[in-house]
Amino acid sequence: MAARMTQGTRSPRVERIPAQRQAMILEHLQQSQAASLQELSKSIGASVSTIRRDLDELQARGYLERTHGGAALSSGGRASFEVDSAIAGHIARSEKEAIGRRAAALVEPGQSVIFDSSSTVLEAARAIVARGLPITAVTNDLGIAQLLAASRSVRLIVPGGSLRAGSPTLLGQPGERFLGDLHADLTLLGAHGFDEAVLTETTIDAVSTKRAMIAAAARTLVLADSSKAGIRSFCTICRWSEVDGLITDSALPTERQRALREQGLGIELARPEPSA
Repeated sequence: MAARMTQGTRSPRVERIPAQRQAMILEHLQQSQAASLQELSKSIGASVSTIRRDLDELQARGYLERTHGGAALSSGGRASFEVDSAIAGHIARSEKEAIGRRAAALVEPGQSVIFDSSSTVLEAARAIVARGLPITAVTNDLGIAQLLAASRSVRLIVPGGSLRAGSPTLLGQPGERFLGDLHADLTLLGAHGFDEAVLTETTIDAVSTKRAMIAAAARTLVLADSSKAGIRSFCTICRWSEVDGLITDSALPTERQRALREQGLGIELARPEPSA
């Protein structure tokens, strides 16, 4: 399991796939803003040459800027910027798993549940399958669909749509029309960012599908780890008054928790399991 790393932490040399290493690099830079090759090598447990290759790839994708002997987060502040889904799934992994387990614990047998395309919602689906819950599931995420399809307890519906480039997400029609005719019990919704006022996403087409999911369910819970807090992306999904609660991790700052609760929003804080 990829854990959040702090500056100066030394990790044992282990074999990780590139997406895991690159997620750990981005997490490290989110905390320290900049780091040397040697620092990243020690923190992540990979050779300097491997880290150098990862930095070159992340720079080519626009995720960071190379500095003399290291790297720093990109300073462009692009509202439509989004990390590749293969990397995003490994960022804040233990926090996402904890959020997913808590969300799964709130799902009742026999419910109809809409699963948004999100790496955190994926963890909720994983926990639901582990519980063996009999549910009807609707999702626009091919990865979540594959996971849910492995459970004999789940009746699975994939509404369809156009595949988003570089992502397992289906968007647009006919999926949105299908969602418009549903009356589900619960939507588990992801977001690229949130602040005290709104939930946001990077693209208009993703927002349109998420709004349809909110409208299609009696209740909507937002699943978002604390690293999403303070990020205002390109498009507004909705205001907090349009959803029913937030499940996040315990690292969400107290002042931000207070601001959200003052709006009447229910917040549940999931605590990651200690690393082995």
